[in-house]
Amino acid sequence: MSRLYTFGCSFTSYAWPTWADFFGLEFDEFENWGIPGIGNVAIANRVAECCLKNNINENDTVVVQWSSHLRNDYHLFRPPLNRDTDFNWKTKGSIFSYTNKSLYDKKWVENFFDEESYIMLSLNAMYSIINLLENKKCKWRMTTISDFSKLGNDYINSENFGEDSNLSNLWNKEIFSPYKKIFNHKNWLEPIGTYCWKQKELLYKWKEWQDPHPSPGLCIDWLYNILKPSLNLDNTKLKPEQTKWYYKCQEIKDNVDNLQMYGDILYKELENFDKTYRGY
Repeated sequence: MSRLYTFGCSFTSYAWPTWADFFGLEFDEFENWGIPGIGNVAIANRVAECCLKNNINENDTVVVQWSSHLRNDYHLFRPPLNRDTDFNWKTKGSIFSYTNKSLYDKKWVENFFDEESYIMLSLNAMYSIINLLENKKCKWRMTTISDFSKLGNDYINSENFGEDSNLSNLWNKEIFSPYKKIFNHKNWLEPIGTYCWKQKELLYKWKEWQDPHPSPGLCIDWLYNILKPSLNLDNTKLKPEQTKWYYKCQEIKDNVDNLQMYGDILYKELENFDKTYRGY
């Protein structure tokens, strides 16, 4: 029996089917562990949790999509105070997002944030999960939103809090130089955001703003031209249900110009589109 487990942020789990959901249609069992806005420390924790719970082994496929180093991950089993979320992992993107100003104020940043430390935490998370998946002997691949070495400065809607992180010489610093080898592993794939943003005209637009998340068509493009070939899987023709999903996504988009409405309609009408929250 074939099983697929995917991890990441909104580039893995979003309002419409992502590369992960389309790929999941090709497996006997599929679980999408992606959470919008999640950071790399939480992603690593969720991979570890999933491996333990599901006894990941050599028959399974795992794909991990890493996100930004500027995200703070924390977990609560209890309901949060003044925090609107359905997930036990509490995260809504960059610490410096305008939506997080009340949570991460100037005092919090001065006391608890150091960019180089947050970069180190992300790199340690990646290194740990590479070793975990190697130990499990499963088929695994990794990608990111964009080139991690550029620290978000190449992101279409930059998560960086300044004009420039001023960390362009990051890899020349003694504390970071050992981490270079992380990205030399053959199982790293071209970043999904970087790949899809080359075709910005195919991104979805909602009234006055362009959505940076890969549209269903671009998700399929990356899946069939980057991910599947790396796993030596046939990429010559879409599966019938993948085709059905794609046309339904396009049909609804042609008649809806609001993201929330689009997602609500799609979830009701798209057969077998599962957005269940996974894990603790």
